[in-house]
Amino acid sequence: MTRKRSHGSKHLHKTTRLGLSILLFGSLLHACSNETHSDESSTDISRNPNSTDAASPSDTGNEPPLQDDAGVNADAGETPMATYVHPDRNNNGQINILILGTSSSLSGGPGFSADQIATELKNILEGDSEIVETVNVVSEDIYASKPVTFGLGGNGSEYTLPHYRHSLTQYLYWPEDAQARVDNLQGKDAVEWDYVVIGADPYIVSNMPGYFALGAHKLSAKISEGSAQPLLLMMWSDDLSKTERFEEIVYRTADGAPVELPVVPAGLAWAELSTNQRDSSQNHPSPNGAYLAAASIYSQITETSAANSSYQYPVELAVVAFSAVNQAKTNNHYSGDFENQSPFGRCKVETSTLTYNHTGTSSERGILDGLNWIFNQATEDLQRGNSSPMTFNYGRANTNFEPNKRYKIDPTRFQYSFGFPMQDHGNHGDVSMLYGLDERDGGVVNDTDLGVARFMIEQSELPHGRAIPIRTLYAQMKEATPNQSAYRDAWHMHRDLDKSIGAFMYTLLTNKCSLGGEPSDSSSREWRTWKAHKIGCDTAWTLMYLEKSPF
Repeated sequence: MTRKRSHGSKHLHKTTRLGLSILLFGSLLHACSNETHSDESSTDISRNPNSTDAASPSDTGNEPPLQDDAGVNADAGETPMATYVHPDRNNNGQINILILGTSSSLSGGPGFSADQIATELKNILEGDSEIVETVNVVSEDIYASKPVTFGLGGNGSEYTLPHYRHSLTQYLYWPEDAQARVDNLQGKDAVEWDYVVIGADPYIVSNMPGYFALGAHKLSAKISEGSAQPLLLMMWSDDLSKTERFEEIVYRTADGAPVELPVVPAGLAWAELSTNQRDSSQNHPSPNGAYLAAASIYSQITETSAANSSYQYPVELAVVAFSAVNQAKTNNHYSGDFENQSPFGRCKVETSTLTYNHTGTSSERGILDGLNWIFNQATEDLQRGNSSPMTFNYGRANTNFEPNKRYKIDPTRFQYSFGFPMQDHGNHGDVSMLYGLDERDGGVVNDTDLGVARFMIEQSELPHGRAIPIRTLYAQMKEATPNQSAYRDAWHMHRDLDKSIGAFMYTLLTNKCSLGGEPSDSSSREWRTWKAHKIGCDTAWTLMYLEKSPF
């Protein structure tokens, strides 16, 4: 067989070795299409009527093959074999795939590990007779921990506590080896990736979908600056009733990304399995789930079934994965407006005058300066509230530091309540803040960006509570201007960070951005302030709608 090696070349998958496995795949697919199960879950199975039961006898493949014009055929009505796409998309004589996952969830349970998925995908690829190249499939754990020293309060009292990495955004901005991670994603190190598969923490996906989208967008943009194709993995949780939510979130995130970001619909395949096929494990995903995810990745990148590989896991799982990938290409995965019931959801304020309240700390006064600067460029007015109900109040979130100065949840007085994790002291803060997006020890949850959001969820403060991710805003400002500090003095936040916070709050409240034209000199103070303003608006928009902002 003559192999075409041009970028994105396709090959008809008709090797002699595959005759038996194609027949097996076709027979299974045909048999599965007529099979029903009394134990199927209530999840909508219309996406794939070809689900099979692992306890059912598999087709032995001993029937004589039926012939068509191409020489290999299966029963009438079967899904035809697709044109094979070789996975060496950058044509360097190697197949290199990186899969991101996390061994630990922000919720405290298991995350969605990529380790076994990578092992299974390597086995499938090495069993593919079309592949003579070296196969290298690598998993990388998003989760990490590190003791970090930070200062707290105006006097800068020092503490050293473990900080934890769970989210895609924290993975990108975690200071330790940050540039090495980006270089790896872009294939600038020893390995030039063909594909990078982005998995994430299912808890964050389900409960903080906008933050998942923000990280997925930023990572996919970084990956696309290299030669690899980023893919977004649709995961699943133990609760199958959440499948449609996972589907909507992941597909909206992919469709709203700044670069092409195809979805690997492994979660849809998992939902189509029978109860017997869904094994359980202390790890997530389970062994069957890891193979199913790997088979889904394989089908996504080759457009054929893992049933054709000489590596044979229960083949009916490969059949389901292939069917799910095919059907997902034409199915509608969501409709209408996105209902984002999260601490980063849209506030839906439509009045021309917004009223506020705060408890009067110096940090809040700095944020008020930023809010006033934003509203001076807006069509709405901002006024201090003198009577209830007011549009919003805002304040510190940390319960371990001056709790009397926290934001107030009181729907009779305030339509919305914004909480921010108090900034670290400037003695270490330019570094420690970058470690503090997700989680740190210390006896309280709500002293990081996602800690505040998680606290609001666990304390049932939604739909009134909103979290201000000040560290995430600062991380993006520093990415744009590497010498950017988070401070204007030893303790108080930089004026541009105050403005970015104000822009974030304004966009969340009004669905707008009062951003003016970009200054021409990117080294000027005016440009840095403009960029801080844009980062605030852009971040709010993505957290609300799972898409890149229109600003």
